[in-house]
Amino acid sequence: RALVPNKLLVLIQNRTCVVANCDSTSLDSKIRFTMFTFGFKVSEPSNEDSEEVVEEKSSQDSQTWFECSELVLPDDLRSGITIDPDHLHVFLASVDIQVEYINCLTLDKEELSQDVLVAEHDHSDLVPGQYEGGLKVWECTFDLGELMAEREQVTKLFKGATVLDLGCGSGILGILAAKLDAAKVVFQDYNKDVIKKVTMKNYSINCCGEESEEGMSSSSTVKPETKFYCGDWGSFVEKDETQYDVILTAETIYSTNSYDKLIKLFKSKLKPDGVMYPFV
Repeated sequence: RALVPNKLLVLIQNRTCVVANCDSTSLDSKIRFTMFTFGFKVSEPSNEDSEEVVEEKSSQDSQTWFECSELVLPDDLRSGITIDPDHLHVFLASVDIQVEYINCLTLDKEELSQDVLVAEHDHSDLVPGQYEGGLKVWECTFDLGELMAEREQVTKLFKGATVLDLGCGSGILGILAAKLDAAKVVFQDYNKDVIKKVTMKNYSINCCGEESEEGMSSSSTVKPETKFYCGDWGSFVEKDETQYDVILTAETIYSTNSYDKLIKLFKSKLKPDGVMYPFV
């Protein structure tokens, strides 16, 4: 899959920020990494800017969010499920590894919550505090997935690692981590419907049952420990006690109101020697 020219990958490793300028059209070409420190000179904010910040902060304080809760993978999904191929998409991350995922247009609308149905009716990918776009797979998910599967220096990070797929949606990145021999994979998305109707089923299709072994790494012998969470990032930080070797997130943030919670999560959940791939 071709990359958009000049797309930026922000990598945080050992608390250091790295920008990878993907200035070619193929992942097979060299990615230029640039180390830098922040030394920006910021002008004093105007009164108008201050008013906007106050208004935004007030909006954030008044917004209610779904509390984080852990969801348990049902027994019928643990043994692996089979889905009609006409209801599936296939992401070929590399010549050896693929991920099958549900075409969300085929979901039974009667099984979805009102929050998701309202967003769908309004043709919206985002309803603040209600629906955070988890049914849509964004292009950067595929770009990051190919990086994980095709770049040896990235692929080796996952063997035996504890991995967080943040804002997981369909769970493609977390499933890839499992296929790359991660020891533990945690899937997190805002909406319970997304986790129960999509993420868990995709995990079952790819990582549970005998047929799932075809797409696993040749060295995979044991399934990773997995957990699934829904709800707000703020309460997720308090609910989940794990620190991660690798944090994956692709096109996850939609509002400046969420910056503080996201940064707090990164600081709290990434191990000191961990690696984070926020792909934007």
